[in-house]
Amino acid sequence: MSEEPFFLLTFGGIFGGIGLLLLSLAVYFFTDTLQAQKSAFRVKGTVIELERSRGSKGGSVYTPVVEFALNNQPVKIYGSVASSPPAFERGEVVEVIVNLKNPEESRIDSFMENWFVVLILGLMGSIFSAIGGGVLYQGVKSWKR
Repeated sequence: MSEEPFFLLTFGGIFGGIGLLLLSLAVYFFTDTLQAQKSAFRVKGTVIELERSRGSKGGSVYTPVVEFALNNQPVKIYGSVASSPPAFERGEVVEVIVNLKNPEESRIDSFMENWFVVLILGLMGSIFSAIGGGVLYQGVKSWKR
């Protein structure tokens, strides 16, 4: 067996495996979000702060901090997506999907908060799987020669 098919099969297998792992994570987060949406207890919350942090390119990004009341007790949650410019304004009223078992794990009900991770993992998983599958196909073709 020459080195070319071995390299192609190894590279394709690794790339394809990573792609399938990312796609599996996307499916997990997709079903988790759907389940949260179905069994959702929703309340109104208020953006009380935009927490500033350093972005990957050196600029500032902002994470919303939302407070809502549950059983007459204030609960504070942090958004899962930081952005620049901020996706919300201080004082803005937002829908919150409440996790009654663990209120600190509640989430803001917005497209980016619910689906951003699913979209990124799905896109990256598709790209890695397609590249891995194509390289594996070439490896199998050259191995059979």
